[in-house]
Amino acid sequence: MKSLSKPNNSVAELLLAPLMLLYTIFLVVALMTTSFEASAEPYLAVKNNLKCSACHVNPIGGGLRNSFGNIYGHTQLPVDVSDFTSAEIGKITDFVSVGGNLRYNGQFSEDDADQDSATFRVDSAQVYVAITPKDSGLTLYLDQQIAPGAAVNREAYIQYQFSGQHYIKAGKMYVPYGLRLEDDTAFVRQVTGFNFDSSDNGIELGLEYNQATVNLFVTNGTSSVSNNDDKFLYGIKAEKLFSGFRLGGTAVINTADENEERLWNLYGGAVFGDFTFLTEINLIQTEQNSGPDLEEFVGLAEVNYQWRKGWNFKLTGEYYDPDRSFPNNHETRYSFIVEYAPVSNIQLRAGLRSSEGIPQQPNRTGELFFLQSHVYF
Repeated sequence: MKSLSKPNNSVAELLLAPLMLLYTIFLVVALMTTSFEASAEPYLAVKNNLKCSACHVNPIGGGLRNSFGNIYGHTQLPVDVSDFTSAEIGKITDFVSVGGNLRYNGQFSEDDADQDSATFRVDSAQVYVAITPKDSGLTLYLDQQIAPGAAVNREAYIQYQFSGQHYIKAGKMYVPYGLRLEDDTAFVRQVTGFNFDSSDNGIELGLEYNQATVNLFVTNGTSSVSNNDDKFLYGIKAEKLFSGFRLGGTAVINTADENEERLWNLYGGAVFGDFTFLTEINLIQTEQNSGPDLEEFVGLAEVNYQWRKGWNFKLTGEYYDPDRSFPNNHETRYSFIVEYAPVSNIQLRAGLRSSEGIPQQPNRTGELFFLQSHVYF
């Protein structure tokens, strides 16, 4: 990748100086006044050899935490435990729980197309509600995005848990697929379309065993309010936990009038000392009635190092080939992120991302630097 020139350093400095000053002021205010549930990242589950369902109301992960997840997030993640909040801050009654999540960014980016940008923005803000009538096995779950932009319902489903841990749920929900990464812009989440910005209406059967999980699901396959044809998305996901590592995979077939898409996914995680490793690969095959068939490949490798309590260093490498029939048209991306949780319900992040695409698309090659404040309950 060619180095990015900076012909107008004075302009960049004029932009960045007030950006960093105002962002610092925002962080101070956030630390003093805000107590907002986090979408925990999968490396935490791998590190502690737990399933997503151990910490989250949604068994496939993300969103509102359950009692154990609240205690872990309140006492184990941060450097210090807050005296102003508690692990039960979101517990309204024995059968009603609420949560919230806010991520606010200050960022600067530049690319080989000479497009520079410096901005503040709300990255995401959600509220969660779970209603679980006592001894009923039922859970009504809502996940509502309130920013940026207009309010959007991300999940709204009802779940019934059988005796034991097996469950069935129906409604609008996230499709269980691959690693539940918080970063929706990761190639493995962006290209496959299975991320926190994309949910679908359907049904899911979850089979929970001591060290294994199997998910069977059928959805509209459109991410819309209703289906636009008589065809559906069908899939299965399976994951097995071993001592110190886990393996999983997903298979999805999405049929439509114009094309049929098949996605094959393998992922895993392992722990070595203070290092936690994640990896995922995806093969996406599309049969098109009006054009040639397409085969895409996308992968991710991630390593997390917990330097000490409250500190995590994350390094990721990503690869995307949009058409395997054409040589040398792939994209790569590398990111380094520092995560610091000074006190309960607060996380501060700083990251640098370097991307390299093909020369014909200079806007796909560049750097991004961001600072993020993350508050949750």
